Amino acid sequence: MENKPKDEMEFSGRLALTCKYGENGYQVPAALYESGSNDPLALEKFQIVAGTEPSYNNLCDLDRLLQTVTHLAASFEVNRGSVPLISMGVKHGNSCGASVAASNPAEVARQMITGDPLAIFGGLVMVNYPVTEEVAEALVSHGMPEGQRRPLDGIIAPSFDSSATGFFQRKGDKCRLLANPALAGLGRSSLDASPRYRYVRGGFLAQPNYTYILDLKDPELKKYGQATRQQEDDMLIAKAIGDTSNSNTITVIKNGQLIANGVGQQARVRGSKLALNLVSYSGHDAKGASASSDSFFPFTDGVEVLAEAGIKAIVATSGSIKDKDVVKFCEDRGIVLYHIPDRKGRGFFGH
Repeated sequence: MENKPKDEMEFSGRLALTCKYGENGYQVPAALYESGSNDPLALEKFQIVAGTEPSYNNLCDLDRLLQTVTHLAASFEVNRGSVPLISMGVKHGNSCGASVAASNPAEVARQMITGDPLAIFGGLVMVNYPVTEEVAEALVSHGMPEGQRRPLDGIIAPSFDSSATGFFQRKGDKCRLLANPALAGLGRSSLDASPRYRYVRGGFLAQPNYTYILDLKDPELKKYGQATRQQEDDMLIAKAIGDTSNSNTITVIKNGQLIANGVGQQARVRGSKLALNLVSYSGHDAKGASASSDSFFPFTDGVEVLAEAGIKAIVATSGSIKDKDVVKFCEDRGIVLYHIPDRKGRGFFGH
């Protein structure tokens, strides 16, 4: 986007998909329009393999999934030179399950599901690897009582084995299966750099897209202590997820698994408390985990809550008048703290 806003702007698009209704049943008509972009990850490029057409809400979640998964893929490409297997689940636009690993696609799916097994019910899932019958079984059956199946609104992948498609058809699942081969080649180049628009009464807002990726070698990144490689990987995952969730957000990752995403809080300390409440509710242990805050901690209260739960590494932005207090608190408690300037790495998203 240009440094100076354009004097005039116009929108045009071609009908790509008709939705049964919008966010609610009484919001009719609703539809997806495509703008004619060459983006291989544009929503109209996702093909229905099985199930009904995606709903308006599915499409909103698909857009948010793409934002989060591409940020996660880009973070690993920038810092590790390759993109791991990724499994991501969202509910109401925010990640409620995520797992990253170098191998074993079915296990990555199982780890995503167990991050928040309650919230993932009725959620939308995206993976960057082919869905086999083993992966499909993990997504809908892992952790469920014998004979019961987990309802999911949809699974999105580069491709589906015929056995996986048949698995859903055999079992009577109504889960939508959407395929796009471009998901297999995610990286920094797959970030959405197009301007973002938002309707407001009487007009619309326009701004550049959110494309910041944390680089662990950035000279502006201040490190108070040195994280292990696993902690750094977990911080990369946490920042990618937290920065593309509804702010304010505190995100907690342990060994490549999302164990809590405390989103949409009006006070940062409440985001910390919510995240740890979710950790406990889902049966996880935060000891040794890593966390991300999508902006700076205005006081030490938020990090105190994380410290009491045993979190050992935090990535956040700097810019608070209480930064020195936050740094000292972390140093005194043996917590590794990575700070990137707020003007550069703040992740406020989805206001």
